[in-house]
Amino acid sequence: MARAAAAAAPRAPTPPDARAFRDALGRFATGVAFVTAAPGGEPAGLIVNSLASVSLDPPLVSFSPSRGSLTWKRMRRTGGFGVNVLGGHHEPFATRATPAGAPRFAGLDWAPGRLGTPLLLDALASFECYIVGEHPAGDHWIVVGRIDNLRVAEADTDPLVFFRGAFRAITPSSSRR
Repeated sequence: MARAAAAAAPRAPTPPDARAFRDALGRFATGVAFVTAAPGGEPAGLIVNSLASVSLDPPLVSFSPSRGSLTWKRMRRTGGFGVNVLGGHHEPFATRATPAGAPRFAGLDWAPGRLGTPLLLDALASFECYIVGEHPAGDHWIVVGRIDNLRVAEADTDPLVFFRGAFRAITPSSSRR
């Protein structure tokens, strides 16, 4: 009869190298959204790939801006935000608008929504939300919003996707027999 081996004391996990962590998460494809608000009546926005559905009842979404984002610090004061789901046709805009300080509304067709939030006229879907929670999480915030108003585009357009550090298009998989 074999003797049971003595259980080893658990070790504290070693945090992964930051580059390895980014590379690993980069293998998870995400959609891309333009989160907007109008602090002081002036449009402001952030390109995010952290949009997530949180709840259907009540309808909640979340996203995670950097805790160091000056744009988010201005936007949060409005008490709400818009989410504009970007399509493949938005890739040049997203590339131009991603760096800090970029002129994010230059050349965009947008209109204020029912709550006054800037909404893109050609987004795949748009939501207007009230902020119901903001939680610190490492070097980011987890912002939770309750959807008050939404619009879904009629056109069947492919989404903009972020994968392995770059914007990508969706390609149909080959059919299998």
